[in-house]
This record gives sequence, structure tokens and C-alpha cells, in this order.
Amino acid sequence: MGLEVIITSNNICYYLIDRGLVDPASVVEGDFMVVETTRRNRNFKVIRRNHPSFFVKQIQNWDPQTVATLQCEATCYWLAHSNPEMGALAALMPNYYSYDPGRHVLITQLLKDGENISEYHRRLNQFPESIAAQLGRALGTYHSETLSKLGDGPGNSVFSKRVPWILSINQQEAHLFQALSAANSQLFSIVRSYPEFNETLDELRDKWRFDSLIHGDMKWDNLVVSVAEENGKGESVKIVDWELADIGDARWDVGAILQSYLSFWILSIPPNAEANAEQLERLAQYPLEPMQPAIRAFWKTYIATRQIGNEEGRQLLESCVKFGAARMIQTAYEYMQYSPQISASALYLLQVSLNTLKSPKEAISDLLSL
Repeated sequence: MGLEVIITSNNICYYLIDRGLVDPASVVEGDFMVVETTRRNRNFKVIRRNHPSFFVKQIQNWDPQTVATLQCEATCYWLAHSNPEMGALAALMPNYYSYDPGRHVLITQLLKDGENISEYHRRLNQFPESIAAQLGRALGTYHSETLSKLGDGPGNSVFSKRVPWILSINQQEAHLFQALSAANSQLFSIVRSYPEFNETLDELRDKWRFDSLIHGDMKWDNLVVSVAEENGKGESVKIVDWELADIGDARWDVGAILQSYLSFWILSIPPNAEANAEQLERLAQYPLEPMQPAIRAFWKTYIATRQIGNEEGRQLLESCVKFGAARMIQTAYEYMQYSPQISASALYLLQVSLNTLKSPKEAISDLLSL
């Protein structure tokens, strides 16, 4: 692998010019700024005042699994933007410009004044129902329409039809935890020690369906609020980071959104060993009650978009809440990924997850106010 295939802040200009995405004259005129935001991938924001701005993503680890995840994301963008029947999905994504399979570089639109929903809610210190409703409509749209329109096209080979790994964590051998952080090793030992976790994870894994195209990694970090493109006014929600997209169970995406609200609340509770549950709730920086109207707006818009009736909706909601509780275990894992010891916040997440799996109807009523 030669150095010429690696995108850097110094050569990205020439790379984009070579692919016909940037005019050299605009660079000379100063309409070109690069901000590197590398994390798991090598990421660059290419900011321009008078021309489209770009988000450029290149893999850092050239192993088969990492290559496959970026190929999966690129395929989602390509399918959405090349197939007229997939226009509803394309409307939920940033614009797609290019995928370079040789260098494993994906180029999409950099959303104007975009911020993820976590940042958005923190800045406003509120949870607008309009944004939640947009999100419900977005999920309802691609869960309803995309699978039938994908058909048996050539792009489908990238979808592995895998059940999320967290649903099998109770079956893993203990020695596999040694590669994890000390905190996550503790976390999974706790999960394995509770029969209710084991029974419910087995149940959810056995009842997994392959009924929809799903995002697979639905969380607030992957939901971007930006200025609406149509009129430059108002705000729209776009879904980004489709690396884990798959043919899978729509309830996983929905449950992930529901648990995102709960996790945002839980992670805002300061650790206090002397406080009881009611006192801890009152200490939350972001109380749950102001979120509940947004949760209701999300759910009602989702089932309306999918044209789901009341009785079917009640059954679906209970399943989604269970999947969300399982996804909360993964949220705790992600929160503790580099920590030497499990935190009180992670334990709060596990406690709410366990309570929800044991009594989903109570969680629907008391936590989600649905």
C-alpha cells in the first residue's frame, strides 16, 4: 500500500480536483478549507462558501471487515441516489458524490450548519417535537418502502443479514472478554450473571426478523440536524453513517431511538451512592419528563407513516421497547469502551435495561409515557 493512496489535509485538494469535484480556480480564490475530524476512520470536512461542501471518509485499518463496512455504506448511498424508486431513502441522506473502491474513500455532502441531535438538544436545552416527528417519519418511510424496492439487485450482496452482536453476548465464552477494557469485562460479567438478561436476549435473538432495510447503528450521534435544503429555512434531520446497514429487523432501529432518549436522561444523572432512585431522578441535568412529548411525537408519527393500527401498534411497541433495552446494554458498552472500571452511569443503564426487559409495559407507561 503506497503512501499515494492515503488522503491527508495536504493532498485532499489535489484528490478532489482529480475526481472533478473541485475547480482549481476556486481553490486559488480561497474558497477551500479543510478540517480533519479523524476518529475510527480518517475523516475530513471540506468547507466552501460558494460551492458544495464535502465530507470525505477513508478507512484507517485496511482489514477485510473495515473495508466491507465502508463498501456497505457506499452501496447504500449508491442505491438510494441511483435508483429512482429509492428516492424516499435518498431524501433522508446527505447527497452522494463519489466512492473510490481502490483507495476506499467515500465522499458525501457536508450538511450546512449540521450538528448531531445530542449537540442540538444540549444547545437548546429542550427536545422539539417537530424534530422527533421528522425522525419518526424518516424511519417509517424507509422501513416501509425500501426492502421491496431493493429486489435482487447486485448491491444486495453487501448485506450480510446478521443479528446484532449484543444479542449474543450472553453466549460468549468468558475468556473473550479479556480483550475488552476492564470496565466492559465487568459489564458483560454482570449481564451474564442475571438470568433475566440471558432469557430475554435469547428470546430477542430467536424472534429476530429480516423484514426491512435497517440502519443498524441508530443513535443520536448519527442523526444530523441542519438547515433545510428546499428553502434554506427551518431544520431537517438527515441520517448518516450507514456502515452497519443491513437487511434486518425494523424494531431494532425503533428501539434504538427510544433508548437514546432514556440513555440521554440516565447519563445526565450525577453519580451519588447515597441517593435513592427518586432522588437520582431529580438530580438529572436533563429530566425525562420534558423528553416525553418528543418520544410520543416520534412513535405516533412512526406508526402513522407505516399505517399501523392500534392493536398491532401496541404489540409492536412492546417489542421495540425490549429491543431498545438490549440496545441500552450496547450503549453502556460504548460508554465504557476505554475505561478501567465500570462507572455508576453504566450501572444505571444496566439497571434500567434489566427493569425494562422484565416489565416492558411498565417502562412504556412510566418512562416513555406512551
